[in-house]
Amino acid sequence: MNFFIKKILFPSLIFILLFILIAYLTTKPTQKNEHNYKLKSYKNTVALYDNENIIKIYDNIVLNTLPPQDIQNFTIGIPFTSQKLAETYLEDFE
Repeated sequence: MNFFIKKILFPSLIFILLFILIAYLTTKPTQKNEHNYKLKSYKNTVALYDNENIIKIYDNIVLNTLPPQDIQNFTIGIPFTSQKLAETYLEDFE
């Protein structure tokens, strides 16, 4: 019985525990940011979206007065990790 525990059971348990640990670590979902901030065109202005909800509309930025590349970027939407970063980006347009 002692041979069975030392040579078969103990290594098998170690292997199973390592397999479970590796499987857990590789399939563990990454933490997702709850907020998906995006500056996007809204009518002829720019709005800040959190996921699909409008947080704030920036009336002082008029799209048709911007260069075509900026208009295209706002039409597609510019992603940000925080509201503060998005507002800092807009300082160049004011």
